[in-house]
Amino acid sequence: MQYRWQTLFFWLLAQLQICAAIPVASHNQNPLEDPVRSADSVRAALTGAQIIPDVLDDFVPTFALSLSYASAHKTVSLGNNIHPSDTSVRPVFEIHPLSSTTTLSPTCTLASNRTYTIVLTDPDATSRADPIDGQFCHWVISGITISATNSSEGMDEADAYTLVMSPHSKGIAGTELQQLVEYMPPAPPKGTGKHRYVFVLLASENEGNGRNDLSKPKDRPHWGYGATGKGVREWANENGLVPIAANFFYAKAGKKH
Repeated sequence: MQYRWQTLFFWLLAQLQICAAIPVASHNQNPLEDPVRSADSVRAALTGAQIIPDVLDDFVPTFALSLSYASAHKTVSLGNNIHPSDTSVRPVFEIHPLSSTTTLSPTCTLASNRTYTIVLTDPDATSRADPIDGQFCHWVISGITISATNSSEGMDEADAYTLVMSPHSKGIAGTELQQLVEYMPPAPPKGTGKHRYVFVLLASENEGNGRNDLSKPKDRPHWGYGATGKGVREWANENGLVPIAANFFYAKAGKKH
């Protein structure tokens, strides 16, 4: 009976349309897998997969971006393999604080007077060996806000900002959550090998710059910049955004094992 209720829960969650994100402080509870707690290990994974520098310039992650394709029971985990058929429904996500031993300063910290954006990009379209359409824009969702009561000040390492998908139309401060680019599930062509699918959490560069006039990418291939390799870096710079977290998985066409 318990299994049937769990199955029903995940099916209902998969049917929800994303219209808002609600930050909730989580205390020792995490519906996703335990996040990586070290900024150095996240940065090392991004560098090892050449996401730094293929997608992003070098940066110090401030938070872990945990994502789950709940209906398929799959969690994005810094380079794990997920079959494309498991990614048809937009993921749920959480933001967790990271520890760091690096001597570099973090890009920025979470604040209630900033807005946040999550993007999904494929730098390996149509293949990593010949990325003629890379980067390919799969998703841009913006207008994410953190309430003042969930400020990162004084937050211990067990806490997390949990952004729960809901069918409501308003964000925390009455702001509209915007899908600048609708979610397009990963669909790597047959014979093109593994593709890196990279999620990036972006923040406005300056505190208090809660701008809601981000430009929409002109196209999905190359994010509209018309050259191989162009994408998140250029779009973020154009809109005054900086990366504060990233995560990724690999996917390839073929039979599901």
